Amino acid sequence: MDNQTAALIRQLQALRQDYSALAQTVAELNRRPRSTTEEIEAIPGRRVLYTLSGDQSFTTSQDGTRGAAISMLVSQDGPFVMTHYPVIMWYPNLPSTATNLNRWRPVSTWPLPDQQAAADGGVVGDVVDVAYEIMDGGSQRMLQNLTVAPGLISTPNDLKKLPVPTLFAPNTVVQLFITYLNVSFGGSTPSTSGNLHVDFPGYRIVNI
Repeated sequence: MDNQTAALIRQLQALRQDYSALAQTVAELNRRPRSTTEEIEAIPGRRVLYTLSGDQSFTTSQDGTRGAAISMLVSQDGPFVMTHYPVIMWYPNLPSTATNLNRWRPVSTWPLPDQQAAADGGVVGDVVDVAYEIMDGGSQRMLQNLTVAPGLISTPNDLKKLPVPTLFAPNTVVQLFITYLNVSFGGSTPSTSGNLHVDFPGYRIVNI
């Protein structure tokens, strides 16, 4: 056997060893359960930017109570993937002469100065404090067993990413339940009603 043939045989043996190691790695990966993110990424379809939205009106009579569900229907064209904690804000919508009419406001007295109480116990402007729950209508399951505090609410200037993206199936009705811990309307012409708005940032998976 000449040197060239011997070299080719050694190269072939090395390739066989590399192939065997690669095949073993592939087999191990195939046995490993896929993560939530990998399962979502494996769903066929085009990813389209989308925000699932809903709203409801409220008054001071709901102070300390749990509001009705804000229901949001996922399109039949494909699932919706929520990527960040919801953005929840509100604005006074009545009367037409209200001091802060149609001005967007936060849903927590902390840590925003315009939501703080005055030193004499009075209210600076309008104050709303909420907690919330989310239900997946498709599975009829609450996504947590207790209300979530405002610390886990995104704001327009601070979108808080979810630990894992959350998928809602087509035609599912996603429900958000708001507990109004405190509702106080102030200003020179106080509001009598507010409109609470929620946005679930994410994207749709659409088959085209």
